[in-house]
Amino acid sequence: MISFIWPQGAAMLAGTGGSETYTAGQVRELMRRGIDAQVITFGHGIIDGRHDFTDVPFVAFDSADEISNLEGTVVFVNNAANINVPTKNKATIIFHCSLPRLDEKEAYQSYIVDKTIIATSVYSGQQWALFLGIPYSRINIVLPFADPIYGEVKRSEPTQKVRVLYAGRLHPDKGIYTILEMMHQQEIRGEEYEVTIVTAGLHMEVGREINRMLKNYPYAKLIAAQKSVPAMAELLANSDILLMPSVFAEPFGMLSVEAQHAGCRVVASNVGGLPETNSGLLTLVEPRDPKALMIGIKQAVALGYSTAKERNRAVEYFTLSESVDDLLEVILT
Repeated sequence: MISFIWPQGAAMLAGTGGSETYTAGQVRELMRRGIDAQVITFGHGIIDGRHDFTDVPFVAFDSADEISNLEGTVVFVNNAANINVPTKNKATIIFHCSLPRLDEKEAYQSYIVDKTIIATSVYSGQQWALFLGIPYSRINIVLPFADPIYGEVKRSEPTQKVRVLYAGRLHPDKGIYTILEMMHQQEIRGEEYEVTIVTAGLHMEVGREINRMLKNYPYAKLIAAQKSVPAMAELLANSDILLMPSVFAEPFGMLSVEAQHAGCRVVASNVGGLPETNSGLLTLVEPRDPKALMIGIKQAVALGYSTAKERNRAVEYFTLSESVDDLLEVILT
């Protein structure tokens, strides 16, 4: 049994981030291989996200002390690191998240004692090694992936307008304000482009506030967050360009890989782990610069509608199978 310990204080909700998608995808693939796997949550009872992931086994604990009774391998996810309880076998901690505050450094150094450490990109691994004051060689890299559905979904035919999509959370860190500033340039509001914004991240107050600001927004179409892999794959297959204008250093950027597997070009900020997501359909731009974002869109348009050859090449990178192979190699050796 491999048990993924979800962070305390937050349910595991679909459509809210890469950590959720990564964890659910790993569990599904492990189970497909005949390896028992589950997600452990705290303090939510059955309102812990299991209704968003009906094919993923969930177990709700009342106390973190129950982790000590788990058989098999325990994998702490993100800030589940603060659950410092003994485990029957050597535990693993996987950092999907960005670095914590400096005043938390000593606490995190205590969390990793006697644990295997995983990061989700070379960039993230290097940053964690520096933050924790440990050799980079101690950090194992298990890259995220795109579910096979993204590579299999049928793309729609090109339309007269270039279909531009923002599908990140409604959060300042994700660059939503850079997009809104860009939208005040006349050229993006012309007949050539159609912009869609996904209203994801409404589980947080900042997301709800931005969503209220966007009510009746005239320059882009707003659609609800996609709660399943097939729905998200369909959305990307009906888009030409995905925007990821993050203004902070993303540990990786799973959505970029998913979009490229679906044959959708990506225009993303040249920060953090995003450059590592290049599967052949990525254009990088400077962050916090609406003009640079507009130029990136034009460059992606100039490269043309993705060809079958380009997409076939993209799906060879960041596969679910390779990701789980790497995970098992790390946690079982």
